[in-house]
Amino acid sequence: MPHSLLTYTDQSAHHQSQLLRAVLKIIALFSVIIGSINVFVFASYDTALFNYVSFAVASGLLLYFRNHRQLILTSWLACAAVIFNVMVFIHLANGQNYAILWVMIIPPIVFFLLGRKLGAWITGLLFLYVIAFMAIQIQQPMPRALGLGALLNIIEVCVALWFLFRFYEGSRESAYRELEIQSVTDKLTGLYNRIKLDSVVAMQHRQLGTGQVSHSTVVIADIDNFKAINDSLGHIKGDEVLRHAAQLLRDFTRNDGLVGRWGGEEFMLILPGFTLEQAKLYSERLRQYIADNETAFGQTLTMSFGVAALHPDKSFEHTFIEADRALYRAKEEGRNCVRVSHD
Repeated sequence: MPHSLLTYTDQSAHHQSQLLRAVLKIIALFSVIIGSINVFVFASYDTALFNYVSFAVASGLLLYFRNHRQLILTSWLACAAVIFNVMVFIHLANGQNYAILWVMIIPPIVFFLLGRKLGAWITGLLFLYVIAFMAIQIQQPMPRALGLGALLNIIEVCVALWFLFRFYEGSRESAYRELEIQSVTDKLTGLYNRIKLDSVVAMQHRQLGTGQVSHSTVVIADIDNFKAINDSLGHIKGDEVLRHAAQLLRDFTRNDGLVGRWGGEEFMLILPGFTLEQAKLYSERLRQYIADNETAFGQTLTMSFGVAALHPDKSFEHTFIEADRALYRAKEEGRNCVRVSHD
């Protein structure tokens, strides 16, 4: 579970930066390979020169691009370099040997790096230009045999597109995973939020009903005297106390169950496979573990716990109520203790 989360804007810049670096690396790699082919196979030194210039530009942009503040300018420079090299190559080849196919690598690059609106305009204008260029070319038809150059152009364009779309799809899936995590995570503590807790408890309840699990227990934990902590230290320090408590709960629970922020200064533990007695003993050890750890402000942090078992014949909302009642008893009876629902 991540301890901190990027904002949506940060995530977008992060993934666009990854795409930009991938595009520049692909340009640099293909420029060297294609330039070498043009030199050693076709002895086409003028075309190779543009390939090597493209390599130099892509490498320079990779060195220049260090952080998100340079993202927009580097993206524009990368797109301009790609468009320039593709169009020059098409003109040098007079559209022969399927050189025109290289225009197909421009749309994914400009769409990925500049966005839908600018990508649509730039791609549309380039396509119109290429169509006009080819219309002029066919006015003076020349017999052409499909040779090695045509085959290599087709292969190179297909491979370049494969790399671009493969990386883009991986980046898109990563972005969706981050958004999914963000939707079920409490931003302050990095723990699961109430939406996730509700869904897990509902699943546990269904599994109890079908016999897939035999026991499952819910524990609600509350930081003792949190209002006094906020009043004495301030809300900023109070947030740090909440993060500290979340870290202790995370460290102790690990793979035993699922922990999340229930709301305010309350947290919930879901303990699959635990009987009520086992959950009580576990919560007691957790209570002691928290009390033995001082906060960053040199104060002792204690928590009270309410424990209730899930029942297949009663709603899981009923379990929440019982756990909350048990927690209320723990508060009334002196705090820093564990109380169990006897429902």
